[in-house]
Amino acid sequence: MPRVVFGADGIRGLVNRWPFELSAMFQVGQALGTYVCRRSPHPVVVVGRDTRPSGSELMPCLIAGLFSQGVDVINLGIVTTPGVAFLALRQQADLGIALTASHNSLHYNGIKLLGPHGLRLQREEELEIEDLIEEFSAKAHEHVPTPGKQTHGTNLKEFYIADHVRWCPAPSLEDLRVILDCGDGAVSPIGPEVFRRLGAQLCVVNSALDSRNIMYHSGSEHVRQNPRDLVSVMEAHGADYGFAFDGDGDRLVVVDRDGRVYDGNELLYVLACYFQDAGKLKGDTMVTIYHANQGLEEALCERGIRTEYTRNGDKFLEAAMWAGGYMLGGEPGGNIIINDGHHTAADAIYAAVVLGGILVLNQDKTLEELARPLVRHPQITTALKVEGNVTLSQRRDIEARIQEWEDALNGDGRILFWPSSTQPGVFRLLVEGSRGSRLESVQAAHAEICRFIAGAVVVTEWEHEICPPDRRRPGAEAGLGLSLIHISEPTRLLSISYAVFCLQKKTVYTQQKT
Repeated sequence: MPRVVFGADGIRGLVNRWPFELSAMFQVGQALGTYVCRRSPHPVVVVGRDTRPSGSELMPCLIAGLFSQGVDVINLGIVTTPGVAFLALRQQADLGIALTASHNSLHYNGIKLLGPHGLRLQREEELEIEDLIEEFSAKAHEHVPTPGKQTHGTNLKEFYIADHVRWCPAPSLEDLRVILDCGDGAVSPIGPEVFRRLGAQLCVVNSALDSRNIMYHSGSEHVRQNPRDLVSVMEAHGADYGFAFDGDGDRLVVVDRDGRVYDGNELLYVLACYFQDAGKLKGDTMVTIYHANQGLEEALCERGIRTEYTRNGDKFLEAAMWAGGYMLGGEPGGNIIINDGHHTAADAIYAAVVLGGILVLNQDKTLEELARPLVRHPQITTALKVEGNVTLSQRRDIEARIQEWEDALNGDGRILFWPSSTQPGVFRLLVEGSRGSRLESVQAAHAEICRFIAGAVVVTEWEHEICPPDRRRPGAEAGLGLSLIHISEPTRLLSISYAVFCLQKKTVYTQQKT
């Protein structure tokens, strides 16, 4: 079997392929059980999953593998990844395991691991687990420890819910009219209950608990690309805001009633300003990743807030934040970590509660007004699905050519190219102009780079996300939010034609709403 390798946030892959097969998941459980037994004479592990159907089949196999190594298991059932982190810390468990593929479709599943302090594991720990999985998959083990026991811990989620209610900045959210789009994911049994207890004027959509629809035409990624769907629900219910979550509850995207989309860039800015005003932003510093829009750093600098950068992935954000003792960090995708002494992981529900409290405490201002000082640089981000493996030589050639283009910009913009940490076989390209530069110039540079990449590797699918400087302003042709373009569709990207990149038809997505 191929070696299991941890990405930026755990293991992820297609269901019914190694290691997300029933027998393989038992072996993964054995490996994880051995890992914790090396660290504790009486190990306890908390496990939880999202709502995708494969989770109900894979979870018993994972737990059986843990049992076989003498590990006691607390089964939380359907719960968010930050919920697993919170309860692993609260129950003083040796490990937390979230069976989830986050924002990916139901065809995928994954494993995220949280240590006893509610933080992601370090790379050396992941390497040890990779070795153990390889060992257990290669041969049968004769030693059979005393089996562990299982405790049903669904009642423990009450502590997680109560914690969110307790730490809301406002006494209540009764003046907040909001739609929650749970993406038919793990937020469904938790997020709505939190907002109800806080008194919000609430409408909940896409909240199935055992769903083949997880993240299909719903949730954070759909709303980011097609905000009009959620705006229509908001108009029907007279809501001011829509909060959309991903499959495992660590990613938040917000839409206002005028259709403006707010992702991690705007949310981090608003939260940083709030915590600075409250005297809670340690060192007047906010942590984010290199892919964040440079307009965020400029807007924070004007407030006297320093931006510290780290690599993509929650484990790198956590490491940077805890090393410096910083309170706030996050990614453009909407992963927000609020390190206030009570929470350790990116928690979309908690970020939404804090944001809701800020909006209630500042009823004289809208979210658009709070975020207005942030002026985005024009930016295009592209996801490229590559056929086969990209060789080291090919990647070096692409990166060297991109470096030449970036050097030619003389600091008047930037170009980034990197492999996706959550989607195998996918690379991402970011082309960003400077403040005040025209979107057309960014598009021209982007088109030239894409032509070069198309000549270097076989790309089967392109997806372009266009962010103009006035992204938050209503009335744009692209549905009031981002413009998302697939290569199989006719494009109207100003005067730039992407027909040259149409190497083959986009794979048809077969998941259907049920």
